[in-house]
Amino acid sequence: MTRSPTLAPRLGLAELRIGAAKVDEAARQLFGVVTRTPVQHNARLSAKTPGQVWVKREDMQPVRSYKLRGAYRLLASLEDVESGVVCASAGNHAQGVAYACAALGVRGTVYLPGATPEQKRARIAAIGGEWITVAIAGDTYDDAQAAAARHARTTGAVVVPAFDDLRTLVGQGTVAVEILAQLGRVPDRIVVPVGGGGLLAGMATWLRARHSEVELIGVEPAGAASMAAALAAGRPVDLPLLDTFVDGAAVRRVGDLTFPIVRDSGARLVSVPTPAVCAEMLDLYQVDGIIAEPAGALATSAIGRVLDGDMGGLTVCVVSGGNNDVTRYPEVMERARLD
Repeated sequence: MTRSPTLAPRLGLAELRIGAAKVDEAARQLFGVVTRTPVQHNARLSAKTPGQVWVKREDMQPVRSYKLRGAYRLLASLEDVESGVVCASAGNHAQGVAYACAALGVRGTVYLPGATPEQKRARIAAIGGEWITVAIAGDTYDDAQAAAARHARTTGAVVVPAFDDLRTLVGQGTVAVEILAQLGRVPDRIVVPVGGGGLLAGMATWLRARHSEVELIGVEPAGAASMAAALAAGRPVDLPLLDTFVDGAAVRRVGDLTFPIVRDSGARLVSVPTPAVCAEMLDLYQVDGIIAEPAGALATSAIGRVLDGDMGGLTVCVVSGGNNDVTRYPEVMERARLD
């Protein structure tokens, strides 16, 4: 789907402060709803850098990803849900929506691309129960998004964006609030995976207003580097080719809302090829005992590969999700051999 070009305005300090206050508000609202996932020192990753590397375990959320934060924040803010809600997702956002729908008693429909692993499809249905209907549309996230938009126009259902909504991204930004509270100090840098930009934009919104000294690094899949393409073009653009292997971060076009926040945050973007992501998934599993999906391994896959000599001090990597289908491991092992 082609959209008209948009040139996003620059964000001022006042806007960042307002956004940061909303992140703080979301953190209070989500207390007792989401799990305060642990921040753990990782010896394997630390050995690859001059400093220390810690991991924020968002794979330990009830839906095994941080997406619950934004989904619950948005649904809890709605006043009229008589026609239900609808979302598009590669899988993790849908689980967050399903959890929120079941918890709040809201009927929802989720559209998934055909590339979504069976494990995620089954989990969505199990989490949402009678409150959720699962539908498959097309091959990519953007196909699912178009189907969700048509559903909303036909039924009047409220769209719950995966990343391009202020309520969603401030919910995701609560990850940063927790990291600093749990560490008891300000880290030198935080490394996060990037798909549509919701997690990076949400964390940047809070950090730039509260702790601007923290370096933010976003890691994209080399075959789906849509944020880097947007920054190069000066606006969100559609990627002509999209590798969907890292399904949780395979977004053809970043958000019109997330783009200017990331652009103005000063975040550094890097990309990691699929073999490196696969090798990291295996290391997380075999050495650290962490089951990570491809997108969940993105941030840590950059350590010692594209991020190395300048990584002194304290680094926190967000392990964003653990919804990996066991049937994918033969392919993961095969691709990892190319790293």
